[in-house]
Amino acid sequence: MPKKPYTHAKGFNITSLQGKSILYLFRNKRGKVIYIGKCEDDFKDRINSHDYGISRKLTPVIHYITVVIVDTSIYPLYVLEHLFIWCLLPSKNEAVWLFYGNEEDEIIQIAKEKKLYITGSVKEFLLSFESVVIEREWEDISAKKYKRYGELEQLSSKKVNCNGKRSCLCINCLLDRQSVRWKRTAP
Repeated sequence: MPKKPYTHAKGFNITSLQGKSILYLFRNKRGKVIYIGKCEDDFKDRINSHDYGISRKLTPVIHYITVVIVDTSIYPLYVLEHLFIWCLLPSKNEAVWLFYGNEEDEIIQIAKEKKLYITGSVKEFLLSFESVVIEREWEDISAKKYKRYGELEQLSSKKVNCNGKRSCLCINCLLDRQSVRWKRTAP
């Protein structure tokens, strides 16, 4: 009997992300961010934990996960998570504990106090991180059955380049479209 191929988590092939410190952004079919979280170790367990309970965040409406890869020896993951929440105000993140106000200078100062050093604008800083997009895979969409196993994907195969279209899933377009913190720019 052959070995099982690489395991998925609720339809998302996350094998190449195991063991990495990451921020993850749950996004709906249109690309809107619904929830932002962080994970420092077992991404599969973290994803699965969002599928249960009263505060369930991984609902069938989630079609994509944008993953931001973080070097925690340089950047405090908790503070960075809250910076993304401040910028995007996702509906399932109920409060922003670390950052308040609308002035970018205030936010940069608070981040500095929390050992997150931002040079340039907040947007430029956020765009400096490597990110990938994972699309939910279905075994049988009509039966709402997620794919459980699949082929190994390299992290580089999940990178998204900007196509300049309204449906673009890159992080630059995401920040331009959804952030309430700065003026939107044309792609």
